[in-house]
Amino acid sequence: MRADVYPTVVNIPPAEELAGRVAVVIDVLRATTTICTALANGADTVVPILSPEEAFQVARDNPDRQFLLGGERKAVLIPGFHCGNSPLEYTEARVKGRPILFTTTNGTRAIRRAAGADRVYIASLLNAPAVGRELARLEVDVAICCAGTHDQFSLEDTVCAGAILEYMAGPDRPVETNDMGLVARELFRRYDGRLADLLHLSSHGQNLVRLGMQDDLLFCAQLGTLTILPVFTEGQVVLLE
Repeated sequence: MRADVYPTVVNIPPAEELAGRVAVVIDVLRATTTICTALANGADTVVPILSPEEAFQVARDNPDRQFLLGGERKAVLIPGFHCGNSPLEYTEARVKGRPILFTTTNGTRAIRRAAGADRVYIASLLNAPAVGRELARLEVDVAICCAGTHDQFSLEDTVCAGAILEYMAGPDRPVETNDMGLVARELFRRYDGRLADLLHLSSHGQNLVRLGMQDDLLFCAQLGTLTILPVFTEGQVVLLE
């Protein structure tokens, strides 16, 4: 198997290079963590949207769907939206059975950009072990696509990529990777067991702390609390049956 890591949304390969591969999209702080949490709590589907204006239009065009609008710009709630980008907002009471239109600064762009792959998984630290084991089972070539922060490298997405690589590999199951993958795997090995410390070191993590979102940081740092496998297919993220 080969699994290459791409550090930011702008580094995600074009569709023709993703064809024949499986992609994994990561935005630990916080889009993919929030998507995983919403689906684990019973949301019907999460539709990644590129702009707030597009979300409002889709909601207006489909009043019978009763969409929840979720997402952020500059890490805060978008005016007129029901929810922000905190996974703590997406409780079972709020999301069960509901479809969600979701737009964020980095994560939803990364999901849409990776759509050329044969299958697109959505990963966070919460479900990274499950995703890694699923990729090992499939024995396919993988593109691990980190969203990054404002098109820049991020520690939190990279360590999640490293976790996925670690759970993909085994004594009789070597995984080839690129230089970024080697860095990611070493970062995870160094911080396994203290991922919250690493998220606090990250620039985006520090920004969330300044905004009073310390609890989000601790939630997003949990490893392996979910076993779900969300996939992006036909324009929406749903749970793999």
